[in-house]
Amino acid sequence: MKSRQQIEKGVTENFIKLKNLYDRDKKFSQTTGYLAFCKSFLLLLILGSLVSCEKNRVYEKNISIDKYSWDSKVIPSFKVEITDTASLYNIYVNIRHADLYPFQNIWLQAGTQFPDGTKTNRRIEIMLANDEGKWYGEGLGDIWDFRSLVQENAFFNKPGTYTFTLTQNMRQDPLPGIMAVGLRVENMGLNKKVVGQ
Repeated sequence: MKSRQQIEKGVTENFIKLKNLYDRDKKFSQTTGYLAFCKSFLLLLILGSLVSCEKNRVYEKNISIDKYSWDSKVIPSFKVEITDTASLYNIYVNIRHADLYPFQNIWLQAGTQFPDGTKTNRRIEIMLANDEGKWYGEGLGDIWDFRSLVQENAFFNKPGTYTFTLTQNMRQDPLPGIMAVGLRVENMGLNKKVVGQ
């Protein structure tokens, strides 16, 4: 038969065990609650940035290249309607290529026709891989998508339709492994007068 002291000691030990168990469960709940909060916050942050990026987009179009072999005679054309001449824009070129694309870069002739009919043309280089051959784009299987900023804080002097063209300007013609090319224009939400001051 247990003495009163043994019974009190047993009760105390059981109480301490229960308290430790409760504290551990409480801490676990706080931790899992914190993790759930972090996951939710991160998800909201990602969704917010995606919505923000799409909100800035004023134009995007991608054109598939037949048989994934880009002949220099095939000149994709993009008509962009500009109404806001006070804002600054970023202009991107989209390249979708296969893993078998044989070069680290691609040279393009980028043409612009303004609403008044005048034209400009410039040669641009887009790097698609680093020196070790690792593609810069986002890959899915053996397909890679890369978006390159080709003009930052651009502005348009006149409202109207601007026609952009892209011509492949590599020595190899036709150019194998190019699946699609595209153009994206984003309104930066900045006024050119404010930036210029």
